[in-house]
Amino acid sequence: MVSRRSVLKALVVLGGLTALGYVYPRYIETNILTVTKLNLDLGLGIRAVHISDTHFASSAYNPDSVVNLIKDLKPDVIFHTGDLITYLNGLETGLDFISKLSEIADVFIVAGNHDHWSGLGSDGLKNRFERIGNVYVLNNEAMEYHGLWVIGVDDPYTYQDDLSKALKHVSNNGRRMLLAHSPQIIDKAVNRVDLILSGHTHGGQIRMPFMDPIWLPLPSKYRKYDYGLFEVEDTLMFVSRGIGTTFLPIRFNCPPEVVSINL
Repeated sequence: MVSRRSVLKALVVLGGLTALGYVYPRYIETNILTVTKLNLDLGLGIRAVHISDTHFASSAYNPDSVVNLIKDLKPDVIFHTGDLITYLNGLETGLDFISKLSEIADVFIVAGNHDHWSGLGSDGLKNRFERIGNVYVLNNEAMEYHGLWVIGVDDPYTYQDDLSKALKHVSNNGRRMLLAHSPQIIDKAVNRVDLILSGHTHGGQIRMPFMDPIWLPLPSKYRKYDYGLFEVEDTLMFVSRGIGTTFLPIRFNCPPEVVSINL
């Protein structure tokens, strides 16, 4: 016969596990900021930081913790691959965040789907954020940076990208790196650029061990590009887990990341 004491112990344990299952993914892992280091043989001698999906107004992390971590990495340049904000009430936080990053290094940004859905749009992003010094919003355009062509397209997920336009004035001299919010740009970009940096997937955000992500916001043919470094013919692509969260304010087995890249 099971004693009353045993039942109470079991209920306490069950209650503790239930609480942990709620608290950890929502309040702990979302604040475990990790650093991923990539050494890519592009011969440029540039130390870059790649961040994505900061999602201001729908995320609970401290932006200053991200700024301080990036400062410690001592980058020459910072790349942000979209979804800076989720809602317009995150705009001021986003402006403050990018302003602080611009004091560390030059910052290049492209728009993501939530930047559009918030009502800011790529033009609003460009108009508001390029008022900050050392900040460049690339809207289907390119800039040369110390022997590297930095090419940025508008959001591929909402079909506003125009890679041909972005490449129009890019010469054959120097390496080509593409910033695109969603990895579904790969079909248009393969063999036209050396490296793609993207985000959008959040790495799946919830990853059960030994299983594929529960959900990815991608057309089915691109869902294999959930997270990490991919080599597609002569083009490399890195898909970041990003930093923030959107509809579900949780992460499990998929912590936020800042990527340090030697180019």
